[in-house]
Parts: sequence; C-alpha cells; structure tokens
Amino acid sequence: MAKIEYTKKGEIAYITLNRPEAMNAVDSEMVGIMDEAWEDFRKDDNLKVAIISSSSKNFCVGFDIKSMAGMLMSGKMKYNWDASSMFGSKNINPVEHKIQKPIIAVLNGNVNGAGLWIALTADIRLATRETSIGLGEVRINFPVEFTGLLTRYLPIGVATDMLITARPVSAERLYSLGVINALVEQDKLMAEAEAYARDICAGSPRAISVMKELIHQSYELDYKGIMELSGRLIPPVVNSQDTMEGFQAFAQKRKANWMGK
Repeated sequence: MAKIEYTKKGEIAYITLNRPEAMNAVDSEMVGIMDEAWEDFRKDDNLKVAIISSSSKNFCVGFDIKSMAGMLMSGKMKYNWDASSMFGSKNINPVEHKIQKPIIAVLNGNVNGAGLWIALTADIRLATRETSIGLGEVRINFPVEFTGLLTRYLPIGVATDMLITARPVSAERLYSLGVINALVEQDKLMAEAEAYARDICAGSPRAISVMKELIHQSYELDYKGIMELSGRLIPPVVNSQDTMEGFQAFAQKRKANWMGK
C-alpha cells in the first residue's frame, strides 16, 4: 500500500495519509508523493475540492524525526531551506503549489508539526473533541519552519505557547478561537467533510478561486493595495457568462452549470 493514497471521485480529490505504523510521520517518500498530488490537483480542471485525511486514528505527527536524524547524523544530508518538506523544491505545502481550489482537512488523533501546517493551509478544518494539536520541535533544537506564518492563523499567545513550551492544544480550544470549523464525532468525520465538499462544488469555481487568492494575497497589502487587487480580480468574474448562469439558475431554482467563462 502507498504511504499516501491519491484518488478522485467526481469533482473531489482525496489525499489520504496511510502510514499508520509511524502515526503518519512524513518521510521523504511521502513528500514526493504529496508534491505530485498537489500538482495534479491544481492542474485537473475536473477537480473542484480536495479532502485530506488519514486512514488511521492519527492525522499526522509531523516529519519523521528518526529518518531525518539518521540522514543528518550519517552526513548524507545537510539541512538547507531548499530541502524543507514544507517550503523546499519538493514540498507538502499547497500554498507553495499556488492552489486556488478549496481544501478540507479531516483531523483526528494527533496533529503535530508538519501535520499542523497541512491543517492550517486547508480552508475548512474538521476535528473530533479528542484531537490534539501540538508543536514539539523545540525539544530537538529545530525551529518550526512556519513560525513566521503561524500568527496568520493563531492568536499570538496561543502560537508562542505552542512553540516554546511544546504543550499540545485541544481541538476544542482551537474551535473556540475559530481555527477549527466544526467538531465532529470520529465516525462522522468523512461524511461531514463530503457534505462540505458538496456545498463547495455547488458554488462557482472561478469566484472561489478569486476569493481564495484575495484572502492569501491581502496579508501583504495595505487597504489601498487590497482595493487595487480587488478591482483587478473581481470585475472580470462578475462580467463573465457564469454570473448570468448563476442568476438564471437562482431564478429557476436549479443547479448552476459553471463553464468557467
């Protein structure tokens, strides 16, 4: 069995972490598989949303420390930024792959390190009340690679607590902060993810893509910059044939047939 399974069902792509014996710790092989999966998802016009989940009771405990330690201590590898599993030339990061399609993360069990970054870069996050989220890299003298981006997703007090104490945070805490969208029973997680996916697929892919791009690019802009970017990206979508189709479908109480035009 592959350590990561990538399948397609209609308009939905499924990326399933499948290394249960290692709590889905990400090794170099998995980085390569996920790198290719994100590229395929981005390029396949038939796919509208991705669901990333785990085949076992733990989502992902981060990068495989034993694997990295072995390579570093043997001298076979010297760490550099290009080798980063999250920001390097091959990576697990949908942001680096410039994906403008929605991603749903199904989080259960332990979510740590690189697993947390995968979760944060998703657009919808579902978890159970038992899900535990953490960052333990400080215990091995490894600064968390996404430290500089963490406060885009978490309040600074929560971010610093996790980074410097290595104490895990409960899914309930992050749900109360709006970081997790819904808390779901374990046996209903995938059904809830697919319900979200169906709602997403009912919307215009072009409008979704533009809104996702605005959300991410606006971090770097002031008010004037956001207005200029919005003025450039939004009018072509509103003036497209799909908007007319959306109006007609709404009036006729039917499902819209989005053409991307």
